Amino acid sequence: MVMQLLSHSKKNAKGKTYTYYSIAEPYWEDKKNKKKILFYLGNLTPLQAQQIRNILKASQSEDIFTATFEDMLFENHYRYLDIAFLNQLWDQEWKGLSGIFPTPEETSNTKQKEISTADIAKLLTFYRCLDPGSYLSAVEWFETTTCNLLLGIEPGQVNESRFYRELTAIEKQKEKIEQWLYQTLKNRNEKSMRIVFYDLSDSYFEGRRCPIAKPGRTKANGFREKRIILSLLVNSEGYPFSWKILEDYTADVSTLTKNTDLWQKQFNFSKIILVFDRGMVSDENLLNLENKQNYLYITALDKPQIAGVEKVNLERFKGFTNETTEKEILSNGLTKYDDVTFYEDMGIDSASRRHILIFNSDLLKDQRKTREKLIDIAIKELEDVKKSLLEAKKSRNLKPTEHKISEILRKRGVQSFIETKLESINISGESGSSISSFNLTYERNVENIKKSMLIDGIWMLVTNITETLESEEDRLKPEELISAYRDKNRIEEAFRDVKSFIKFQPTFVYTDDHVRAHYTICILSYLLDVTITNKLRQKPIEGIGSRAP
Repeated sequence: MVMQLLSHSKKNAKGKTYTYYSIAEPYWEDKKNKKKILFYLGNLTPLQAQQIRNILKASQSEDIFTATFEDMLFENHYRYLDIAFLNQLWDQEWKGLSGIFPTPEETSNTKQKEISTADIAKLLTFYRCLDPGSYLSAVEWFETTTCNLLLGIEPGQVNESRFYRELTAIEKQKEKIEQWLYQTLKNRNEKSMRIVFYDLSDSYFEGRRCPIAKPGRTKANGFREKRIILSLLVNSEGYPFSWKILEDYTADVSTLTKNTDLWQKQFNFSKIILVFDRGMVSDENLLNLENKQNYLYITALDKPQIAGVEKVNLERFKGFTNETTEKEILSNGLTKYDDVTFYEDMGIDSASRRHILIFNSDLLKDQRKTREKLIDIAIKELEDVKKSLLEAKKSRNLKPTEHKISEILRKRGVQSFIETKLESINISGESGSSISSFNLTYERNVENIKKSMLIDGIWMLVTNITETLESEEDRLKPEELISAYRDKNRIEEAFRDVKSFIKFQPTFVYTDDHVRAHYTICILSYLLDVTITNKLRQKPIEGIGSRAP
């Protein structure tokens, strides 16, 4: 085979150096290396020169061949980059998490396990992040990834039975995981553990059995035979560090008292500010927190509770409309927080609780628009019922008719805004028979609507954080209290991810330990998710959106 190579020479002209290329054939003559120029190529870019070298090399070697993309046949492909990225997060950002789980030697008295609980926890967490589904499907998913290489797990070691066995082992380490997360977060940023957020959510099962689930009404899916209640505690950066499935749940307000004692025992809080939703507000809960030295709290009152607060004067908002100006708002004793939010620190009441009244002009517009819309919808539905009653083909009974009307008003939340009356009437049937029915009349309850309008746009914080606290750091200003309560969207965001992105539901397990472990896996998945989110907040990447803080 004749050897050919890319030769070059340099020439200087007008102070510049030019490189000229040619294809040459080397040979030996008179005991000297010489070359014969076959083709002159002229000036080339570095890329062009390298491409020609590659062509010459390929044409002169039997071990090298060229092919087009169309010539290639891909028999299979395996997920790598996203799994490698999550593996890096787990090993670097949360270094030490795997060490919580027992080693194979610790969990086997006879024969050493081939893979560790930590490896399965990792694998299931990555699966929940990327392609959440059943634990049976996780086996098939594993075979389409590079987890075997990244985690050192052989395909033959992964099966459904192994997953279910390890779920029980994972759940046994839940409290240790919580403790490790709490201490790790505190060591990283102690201020992030000063204000923590607590909330509840619910889910349900479709299967035939689940001992941990109980009948009940879910917030988004109505009544379910197998409902479970999830609780979650996150720090001010959105990182989870405590979670629980509430097996003996009865109502939101009953969960807080038990959990505060458990948290204190588990984490030994020096002092924290607990932020929770208005659905958990009761005298019992507030007294319980006030009697504990380690807890301060920030929460909000339900609308009906606002009118009962000492010193509150709702009559001054009577004239507020969609067009009320900032000057008019400030003249009513409020202080500006932002362009649409104003507040008044109402001080401490006789129960030593501090109240902050907040007015939001956008909220006023939304609430009045929503009320009118719901009243209009209910009236339209009542008009349909009236027409049906007047055109009845058979006699109607009073109780079912009253119930139907009540359900329309209840469903739209306008029971106090519309008054209804049923009057018995007789209608002539087609054959001349008499049909008993009703004439429905209805009207708006103007007085109740006006009363409701007094608190449109208004909400109220209640807290035990006052100027009398010993620590100056704990004496939050009204603006700080409002900001802290608004930040509870961190935990609402967490539940949205756990239930939608990470897909807590549908739940493909049903035993007590497995359901609890499933929730733990979901939380670990969310931990990785919020880590990515926070990193993007710190250093945004152009073209990649991040959630608003």
